[in-house]
Amino acid sequence: MRESGSSIDRVGAVAGYAFVLLFVGIITLSPGLPAPEHSITDIAQSAQDHRQAILLGTYLGALLTGALLIFGAGVVARLWRTETRAGGWWLVALAGLAGTSVSLETSSILVAFVRAVGHGVAGNVLWIGYPSGPEGVDIAIPLAVFLLGVGLGTRSSGALPSWFAWSALVLSAMFVVGAAGVTGNEVDGGILGVFLFLGYIGMLVWIVGGSIVLWRKPREVRADVAPSLA
Repeated sequence: MRESGSSIDRVGAVAGYAFVLLFVGIITLSPGLPAPEHSITDIAQSAQDHRQAILLGTYLGALLTGALLIFGAGVVARLWRTETRAGGWWLVALAGLAGTSVSLETSSILVAFVRAVGHGVAGNVLWIGYPSGPEGVDIAIPLAVFLLGVGLGTRSSGALPSWFAWSALVLSAMFVVGAAGVTGNEVDGGILGVFLFLGYIGMLVWIVGGSIVLWRKPREVRADVAPSLA
């Protein structure tokens, strides 16, 4: 059982490093579509000109989601192994983690947009496939739930370092605030979009730190053992 737990931790750690590398790769290799203040004709032309790079970016995005799910599973497994019966925050973290898979649907919509342009579709109908809101806003709330569960679960169980718990709670709040940027008129979310941007930057650092923690041997956690009735 201990060996199995160690394997999950190590795989989760590797996935965390992969997440960071993929994130950087998407930023540097995959161009985004022009902002919506451009005409749909200009946006379609850009999608046509950068077709291969955009499609590559969606594939890297799918790998990014997979890496996040595996890293998160490693963190949730560590919580599950150490939380007492009075806990259960690992379940909250798991629910939020599962919700991040909605990004796969967003990627498929973008792929449909690019392929529609490639097949000659033009005009205002293309707005249906245009991404809505600031970049990353679609998974902001699921990430906030995941981080909330990890933060409170770590505080109650001591499964992970205290800095890991507090930083998770801070990032959770930043994602909640940043997600509200979708309600404004600014393409990038305005001032609220800054919280979303800083939340993602902070999460990269948090994941690197979490990967280091997962790779190391779990520290011993004292558990209250109920008296035997025998």
